[in-house]
Amino acid sequence: MAKIHRKAFNQRNDFQHQLSRKIVNNYGIIFVEDLNVKGLSRGQLAKSVHDAGWVAFFQKLLYKAESAGRRFLSVDPRGTSQRCPCGEANPKRLSDREHVCLDCGLVTTRDHASALEVLRLGLSLQPLTAVQECCG
Repeated sequence: MAKIHRKAFNQRNDFQHQLSRKIVNNYGIIFVEDLNVKGLSRGQLAKSVHDAGWVAFFQKLLYKAESAGRRFLSVDPRGTSQRCPCGEANPKRLSDREHVCLDCGLVTTRDHASALEVLRLGLSLQPLTAVQECCG
């Protein structure tokens, strides 16, 4: 049994290293939700959270981003799945897997819309560039 668990750990660890390297190599700024992983690991998602090894993946991503001179920022996760990237509220039940915004017309998956919202929030944390400061 220990051999099986070790093999699964090694496969997950290898996958996380490869994926984190790919992300760091392809992006200059990386935004993630500042999830309360401890809280998630006590609820209904406990098995999935532990199986996915989120904390270990974020740690790998963070140290690789820092060593490569990339920016790694966490954003507040509250409401990222309940808001459209256009900024309008878009309430959904957990069972709703499609995002449809009546304000801007965006139709996509719930997860993709949430990722776009994390990106929007992360970019809003960035300092203004010289062009934005002077031309606004």
